[in-house]
Amino acid sequence: MRFLPSRKGRKIFGEIANEYDLVYFGDVDPRVDADYKMVRGLTANPNVRDQNYTTGNVYDYEVAFLQRSQQVVLVDGQKATREWTILQVQLKQAHVPHFLIDERKRTGEYGSNLAATQRWQEVVWQGMTPVSEEFVQAFAIYAQSHMVAEIFTTILTPEVQTMLASHFADFDYELDDDQLIVYATNAEITLQTLDHMLRIGLWFARKLDS
Repeated sequence: MRFLPSRKGRKIFGEIANEYDLVYFGDVDPRVDADYKMVRGLTANPNVRDQNYTTGNVYDYEVAFLQRSQQVVLVDGQKATREWTILQVQLKQAHVPHFLIDERKRTGEYGSNLAATQRWQEVVWQGMTPVSEEFVQAFAIYAQSHMVAEIFTTILTPEVQTMLASHFADFDYELDDDQLIVYATNAEITLQTLDHMLRIGLWFARKLDS
C-alpha cells in the first residue's frame, strides 16, 4: 500500500499511531490500493477516497481508524457534507445482527436515511425491558424488526446501555456480523476524541466477544 499523507489531520492521527503502535498510511483509494482492506459499513462508497487511514493491533484486537466524507441528502431534502471519523474493531468470536445505534439528536438529520438503505425501522421502545431511560433519550436504534429481541437480549444489555448513554453518547455505533464500527460525525477531532473512540470500541468488543 502507498504512503500518501492526508492534507488535514495527519498530526492527530500520527499521535494516536505513536501512542498505540499503529501504522499510519494517510489517503487510500480502494480503486488503486488493491491491498487496502476497506472499512465498510453504512458510509462505505467505492468511489470515495478515505483519509488518515491508520491501522494495527491494540490489546489483541485488529483496529482501523480513518476519515470519510461525502455529500448527503438529509431527511428534509437539503444537501450537506458529512465527515465521519471512523474506528472499526474486528471482533474475535461474536457474530451479531446488522443494526445502527444512532445518537438521537442527529437521527432526524441523517441516521434515518442511512437506515432506510437497509430497510430498517426505528425500534419502538414500548414494551422493551429492561431499557435505561437515559439510553432511550440518548439513542435511536435502527434494525430489522425480527432482530430486535436478540439485540436487546444478547447485545444491548443494561450494562452496555448504561456505559454508552452515560459516558460515550457523542458517538454512533454500527454492528455487522464480526465488525463493530464507532462514528464521530462532523466532530472536532482531537487526540482525546480518538482515544475515547478506541476505549469504548475495545470495551464494547470485549463485551460482545464474551
